[in-house]
Amino acid sequence: MKKRWIAGLLTLTMILGLTACGQKKEETPAETQTETTTETESETVKETETPLEEGKMYSYMTGEVVDTQIGTQRPYAIMINNIGEALPQSGISQAEAVYECLVEHGITRLMCEFQNIENLSKVGSIRSARHYYMDLAEDNEAIFTHFGQSIFAKARIDEGYPTISGLSGYSGDVFYRTDDREAPHNVFSSRDGLLAGLSATGLTRDYPEGYKGRLNFYHEDTVPEKGDAANKVSMPFPDCSPWFEYNAEDKLYYRYQYGEPHIDAENNEQLKFKNLIIQYAQRSVISNEDHQDYTLIGSGKGLFITDGKVNPITWKRESAADRTTYFYEDGTPVYLNTGKSYFAVVPSELSVACEAE
Repeated sequence: MKKRWIAGLLTLTMILGLTACGQKKEETPAETQTETTTETESETVKETETPLEEGKMYSYMTGEVVDTQIGTQRPYAIMINNIGEALPQSGISQAEAVYECLVEHGITRLMCEFQNIENLSKVGSIRSARHYYMDLAEDNEAIFTHFGQSIFAKARIDEGYPTISGLSGYSGDVFYRTDDREAPHNVFSSRDGLLAGLSATGLTRDYPEGYKGRLNFYHEDTVPEKGDAANKVSMPFPDCSPWFEYNAEDKLYYRYQYGEPHIDAENNEQLKFKNLIIQYAQRSVISNEDHQDYTLIGSGKGLFITDGKVNPITWKRESAADRTTYFYEDGTPVYLNTGKSYFAVVPSELSVACEAE
């Protein structure tokens, strides 16, 4: 991650130039967001946004207007158990973004990213790391948080990848177990626990200097001009068999799994998202225990789903120090609608089904 921070800083220096005294111009997050540039193959179009009031900015995670003290904090990326014995889960409806991938034997894990943790009184249950989720966490400079790890994730951690880990001397300050279910499905944390994890590890929630979010957002709801109808979206994950149903009234996709609504136990809310981003990636099995690996460096196909429509896209990530970006087939960048997003890495030999009815 340090390499990418340095590259971002150098890029920012070239763009902003130097002041007369040879010092870089200082900008607040809101100031850096007042102008955005969209590049096409033939022209560059500059969009001027209405300046935000002092102390406000557009969230890098959702595009929503948030307090600067929240929007300038790196999110926590928490590994969440997603098998039947671990249900119901807690706190996950508060996540600004949710990632899902297949792990061993057809089950999935969720990686829930939380930027605003002020009301996060209970989150979990929390499970072990997989190395490809660590790659996805880097896309948003997220602080990876887990209880245990695969041998492949451990190798990354041993090489210096920073995490908040349940298998550590400070674990008791961050995580706790409940008695309402069997181990290992009973590990949870909270706002105070996550903050204790920062203190114990020395990690910071500050974004690197010059940071800019990787996602593009419309600030007014925009229905795609093209695309097929997508009122039901079914994921090819055999154990939990998740799907999403589009609600035309609030223009959100409601998540279901295991044959019923996917509910957060803490507020009885069903998980729902404004944007669904599908990233098809080459998969391989790398152990006798069915550990998975995904090719997340390079480019591939995908789907962008919002406001009842689906469009084919491509994803790109040129190197491990880079971040994943999304483009339509004509090369123009994808703009998401303001709100929470669900991201899924799907093996390229499988297909997501989008239905009009």
